[in-house]
Amino acid sequence: MSIKVKIYLSYVGIILFIFIVFVILFYAWFEKNLIDQMKEDNLRFARLIEFVVTSQNKNTVNLKPFESYFESLESKILQDYIVIVSRDGAIEYSNKELDVEARVKIMKLFDENKDAQYGFEIGSIREKPCLFTIYGGKSKSVFVIIITDLARVLNFERRFFLLILQTAGLSCLFAATIAIFISRRMIGGLLRLKEAIEQASQMRFNKKVEVTSKDEIGLIATEFNRLIEKIDEYNQAQIRFLQNISHELKTPLTSVRGYAEMLEEGILDKSKMESAADKIIWHVDRLKSLINQIIDLTKIESIENYFNFEKSVLEEVIFEAILENEGYLLSKTVDIEFAPQTRTYVLCDKHRLKEAFSNIISNCIKYANNKVTIEIKSEKDEFEVTIEDDGEGFLQGEIDKIFERFYKGKRGESGLGLSIAKAIFDKHGFMIEAENKISKGARFKIKGKIYKEQ
Repeated sequence: MSIKVKIYLSYVGIILFIFIVFVILFYAWFEKNLIDQMKEDNLRFARLIEFVVTSQNKNTVNLKPFESYFESLESKILQDYIVIVSRDGAIEYSNKELDVEARVKIMKLFDENKDAQYGFEIGSIREKPCLFTIYGGKSKSVFVIIITDLARVLNFERRFFLLILQTAGLSCLFAATIAIFISRRMIGGLLRLKEAIEQASQMRFNKKVEVTSKDEIGLIATEFNRLIEKIDEYNQAQIRFLQNISHELKTPLTSVRGYAEMLEEGILDKSKMESAADKIIWHVDRLKSLINQIIDLTKIESIENYFNFEKSVLEEVIFEAILENEGYLLSKTVDIEFAPQTRTYVLCDKHRLKEAFSNIISNCIKYANNKVTIEIKSEKDEFEVTIEDDGEGFLQGEIDKIFERFYKGKRGESGLGLSIAKAIFDKHGFMIEAENKISKGARFKIKGKIYKEQ
């Protein structure tokens, strides 16, 4: 069953359920209250009749004034029979001729209620449902018996019930119309979302969902479009990654093959053979380093439990990263300024975080003229590490690319060092950004949360 049909049925079903419950409750309430109202009206009318009768001379009861008074009201009331019975059980007046069945019923009702002030009973005369009301009052000088035909009341009730059913039918039709309108808007968005998913499953990420609604479907469509954009970016990044890695691997392999062929053919003298062997070793080492970096980056990004987090002192991690680059510093005659006055605790994988800082420091050493400066600042629950050099800084448009895989600067090698550093920082929940200093040089900022014991 489609969602459209489910929406139709749910709307109509809800309306029908509400109306059925309403009709059942209202029908029972209406009938009870209508009969209760008839009982009250009959009692008031019986008191009026009793007053008219008892106000006359008891020795000579004249019912003509009562008959004329009753005839003036007859068109306004529902009563069928009005009967006056004396205290001894004699019928003194009836507005209609009573047959045997009616007389028997009246006498039975009189015998059962003559000791009460008033009473009610629902029965039938000539197979017609009736409400019997007997009123004797406190004096019980006369008893007024009113027989009301309930058939007219029930007929009115049935008409009212049919009116409610017609209203329910029109309401269901109206609800179905609204359901069609709403479902078309909902289903339209879902169908467009389905088409976009089918396109994405075929690796086509140019299909976006055009949904203008602000409901949950619109929110899902918006998030889906964002997801498609991210997947497309990732897909393009993977394509560039494969292109770059193939280029990075092809160049040294071509050189190694060329030197190997020359060695095999013996066209090199001894001095050139040694040089060729050294270059083969250099290219192999470079390939090995490149492959290790690629493997390392893949593990960082894909293996869930690759990191072993523990409480560490950030200053100590940076000191160890500086020591790893000590030989590079000496060869470049570059100084590092780092004199922390605090102990900042972080939750980290000490080995991996040291690697990330080492890559950033190494990059700064490469482009520095004389000095690399490292500072740590703490404010409330956050820290900020600043690593900067006094070199030429980043070229225009370069800052947005430096963390991309295989992007090389002016003197870059593999183009993976900063990518690995960013991936490690991301896994720690730290943020890294790069910028040019106002004065000459480049600056890296690493921000994160300070670890505090729970």
